[in-house]
Amino acid sequence: MFRRKNCITAIEIGTSKVCVLIGESDGEGNIQVKGHGESSGHGAVCKGEISDMNAVLELLTAAVDEADNLAGRDVIDSENIFVAVTGSEIFSSQGVGNVFITSDDRRISEENVSEAVKAAQIKPLPRGHVTIGTFDSYFQIDGCRRIRNPIDQVADKLEAYIHMIHGDENRIENFLSAVRDVGFDNGVIPVFSGVASAFGTMTEEEKESGVLLVEMGAGTTEYLAVYNYGILLSGVIPAGLDHVANDLAIGLDLHISQARRMLDSGEYYRLKQASRAVLELKNTSGGIRKIPINSIEKIVDMRLREIFAIINESVKQEDVLLNTGGILSGGAALLPQALDIYKNVFELPVRVGRPLDLTGASSNLDSPRYNTAWGLLKYGDDLTRAGKAGRNKGFLDKSMDFFDGLWRPVFRNISEIKNAIKF
Repeated sequence: MFRRKNCITAIEIGTSKVCVLIGESDGEGNIQVKGHGESSGHGAVCKGEISDMNAVLELLTAAVDEADNLAGRDVIDSENIFVAVTGSEIFSSQGVGNVFITSDDRRISEENVSEAVKAAQIKPLPRGHVTIGTFDSYFQIDGCRRIRNPIDQVADKLEAYIHMIHGDENRIENFLSAVRDVGFDNGVIPVFSGVASAFGTMTEEEKESGVLLVEMGAGTTEYLAVYNYGILLSGVIPAGLDHVANDLAIGLDLHISQARRMLDSGEYYRLKQASRAVLELKNTSGGIRKIPINSIEKIVDMRLREIFAIINESVKQEDVLLNTGGILSGGAALLPQALDIYKNVFELPVRVGRPLDLTGASSNLDSPRYNTAWGLLKYGDDLTRAGKAGRNKGFLDKSMDFFDGLWRPVFRNISEIKNAIKF
């Protein structure tokens, strides 16, 4: 096993499903999906955190085997395994590092940028936390002008603003341990789910002009704002569609499985569009129960509006420019009502996020539910190609320069910063 070196494996261990994608890269940024495995199940993961390791191992083993079989067996590269991590104990912070330009011509060099970035990453983390990824936000020269690429600018002082994503070491280690326990002994790299989704959905225009991604799955909602190719904001809310379903189950006296099916099918919304007033459901005794669609809408609206309002408050505090609007990703993107509420709360144009440039054997992956897994493949390809070249092609372009203590280093040196520093 583990023979081919141009394959990348993406693993998403979510609340409602475990998904595994095996992608093959041509070395130039083009990825083709060769294998797709998926196991559905509730209870093994709660709010983005593993609650039943044995159940997760069973689901993950089945998904890995299915993906490997579809890809032709024995194609997985054990050093290119990327796993999405999320949960209530993942946070972000802004690091700031500065350097004074002392050269005779006062032109900013690559060494100046490297020094400022390293200084920005010194900011201490909460006890028990480890870094998941570090990303450029922006650079500022002489305390007043923000720029994306400071190289060769004339200035007295350079400041680097770095977005650092970190999480509880033990909870993140649970995700990595699960992957290792199914046979991947080394090379397992954690990636924040919000970052992976952004890699899978954002266009170049959106990354430059400003966009807010909201990835709402069953158990968690991740968000990430990008402007001028810099990450300015990210976070996790430990609530998602399962919480909406739970509200429906309680408010309408339904079994949780009925509430989930109600959301997944979107039937109540279609009935509303057809000017119908009630949704008919079979009860346990075989009779028909009529539920007012207006009641369903009110319950869904309240929970979704609450989640979006929390994110909106964070956006307002950071004063982020979102000139191209928002992207709704994850299972919530399949719920038309969610898109309408997103638009209403943020007062922005919003689109449904789908996997960009998706190619390969699995045609059923063209859904917002697979943005994170697809983005992991793209993210992994970027890191893998940069690693093989022996350099980090810009902090945002290649995601992170190295992991701290818990994980092996990926990149050690910075040698190509003159290109536009991109997310």
